[in-house]
Amino acid sequence: MLIEPNYRGHRIEVNAVAEGDRWNAEVRIRQHAIRAKPNVHTVACFKVTAKHAEASAAIWAKRWIDLQLRAPGEGE
Repeated sequence: MLIEPNYRGHRIEVNAVAEGDRWNAEVRIRQHAIRAKPNVHTVACFKVTAKHAEASAAIWAKRWIDLQLRAPGEGE
């Protein structure tokens, strides 16, 4: 399990999940200021090791947060 305790006001928890001979990851993203349910996503990584799957999913989660925080119309 990989935990990023504070990325732009969010907590990221990543847990590797075996899929046959490859690894994917389950990601939970929770905003600190709001006591809402976490956003839960399954990230299809297809990595050889659990550690690589978790690292890849953590990068995906950070990008997801960045997109959620982006102002409407920005970058279009």
